[in-house]
Amino acid sequence: MAKHGIAIATALMMVWAVIPAPAAALECKHTPAEYAEALRHLEAAAAKARMLAEQNPLYESDVAYYGAVLRDTRACAKLLAPVVSASR
Repeated sequence: MAKHGIAIATALMMVWAVIPAPAAALECKHTPAEYAEALRHLEAAAAKARMLAEQNPLYESDVAYYGAVLRDTRACAKLLAPVVSASR
């Protein structure tokens, strides 16, 4: 299962590296579970990049990249999340 999640996260990163999409043009083509799995991996990679950037400024671009990918992934996850009714 972990390899599958890493593959999804990697695929999402590769797509966003080639085609940066503004928030209005998001193409959310995966399931909510796949986005949740990708978020776990991306958050870990972003944390590692932040740690490395503290030691070496060359990693600051990685931090910015992961921030952008996380923003889009979170937006898709939120868009695809089930709507909960407030009425009872």
